[in-house]
Amino acid sequence: MAFLAPKRWFGAKAGKPTSVRVRDAIRLPWESGRFAIARLDVATEGSSEPKTYQVPLCVRSVDEIGDKAPKSVLARVATDDDEGLLFDAVEDGAFLRALADAVGRGGSYGTGKSRWVIETFSAAPLIVPPSVEIRVGSAEQSNTSVILGEQGILKLFRKLEQGENPDVELTRFLTIEAEFPYTPSLLGVVRFEDGGTPTVGGMLQEFLPKSADAWSYALDCARPYFKAPKERDAPNTFLPDAEQLGVVTRALHEALATGTGADLAPELVDASRVDQWAGRARQWVRDGLALLDRQLQAHKLPKERAPEAEALVRRADRYYGLIEEIVNSIRGDAGLAIRIHGDYHLGQVLRTARDDFMIIDFEGEPARALAERREKTSPLRDVAGMLRSFAYAAATLGMEAKSLDLGTRELRVGRWERDTREAFMRGYLEQTKRESRILPADPAHTRALLRLFETEKAFYELAYELNNRPDWTWIPMRGIAKLLA
Repeated sequence: MAFLAPKRWFGAKAGKPTSVRVRDAIRLPWESGRFAIARLDVATEGSSEPKTYQVPLCVRSVDEIGDKAPKSVLARVATDDDEGLLFDAVEDGAFLRALADAVGRGGSYGTGKSRWVIETFSAAPLIVPPSVEIRVGSAEQSNTSVILGEQGILKLFRKLEQGENPDVELTRFLTIEAEFPYTPSLLGVVRFEDGGTPTVGGMLQEFLPKSADAWSYALDCARPYFKAPKERDAPNTFLPDAEQLGVVTRALHEALATGTGADLAPELVDASRVDQWAGRARQWVRDGLALLDRQLQAHKLPKERAPEAEALVRRADRYYGLIEEIVNSIRGDAGLAIRIHGDYHLGQVLRTARDDFMIIDFEGEPARALAERREKTSPLRDVAGMLRSFAYAAATLGMEAKSLDLGTRELRVGRWERDTREAFMRGYLEQTKRESRILPADPAHTRALLRLFETEKAFYELAYELNNRPDWTWIPMRGIAKLLA
């Protein structure tokens, strides 16, 4: 448990671990069998069902390790004549080298009921030359990324769930079946086979060298706008990029709408589904405002935010009324429900060395159940997520602009967000002029439905910031106030 608790891929939201059981350990034949893939069943506080995690293991003697002790040690091991450490194998260079060779050629490992299988999809085997650096990526969340030079990137999923993984499922569909050009190609899949429904353990994708996430790219583009002297406004150079990102996002949704079969085929949205969406939005309004009120009463909010927070709590009925108004206005014209990205923001997009945008990470919000992450819904839910990401980018840039007076800073934050939103929506809605059924037929209904999802997202953000970053609460509070404008 001491090994799991601090891991980012285990996550604080999983709850405090109370017990750990090794479900199985599949021995790998590399380097005389000193590596294995283990599955751990972890019981946590507040959860009736254990969660399963994948941990690659390596054992080495103290002499082999020398002065470079691994950081992720599970146990000390001893024999009659030797002593060593059992640790997370991603810290071992020989393991990473053997893993790179295995994902290139594919393979099946293990005996008896459980097997760890690597399946390749590329026409030619992935060859990672011996001279190429193999390293573990620094951006660790629900997976561990192993970067194989410039040849590929292997995502090892740490938390395992039986059934189809949406990241693999949608990446496979987009890059192999739909030939969508704005997602890195799927090259292979790692899975556990137990005689029943397989469990996805990883995915191998095309690697895009010299790429940057769109969040960092947007901030870099926008800094001159925010750093310009008060008397001289600088141009918002991110606007052409925002419009192109809108075009790419619409292309994503149009490609996803070409899916077939029960899991991928689009469905016409009826009134009951709109009611379901509205119910989810009401719940987030209820939860967000209740938490905000409790924080107010406990004096946990920054003092300067208290009056604004009190005003929001008093307006609860107006937000419920807004949702009701949206529902009544769009009945019978809500477009299609399709598979979507599900956790769409600037951090889920890459800006490549060719000045393209590439969309990645279709896993959905990791905290949500697998079935919920695979639900069909309006593509406007993704659009709302990106618009809220622009709001966070503008706020972050505003906080950086210390040299400006508060009034100028607020003005630039508002203008940058507004102009960037408009450019993105201009690109996204351009396709609407041609044949397309994914959005409502009436543009007013599109705007109303988008407002519903922005409402849900803003109140979700409010609850998140109150629980995790109270000093950031003003960002969703500002977005919530704009909803009634």
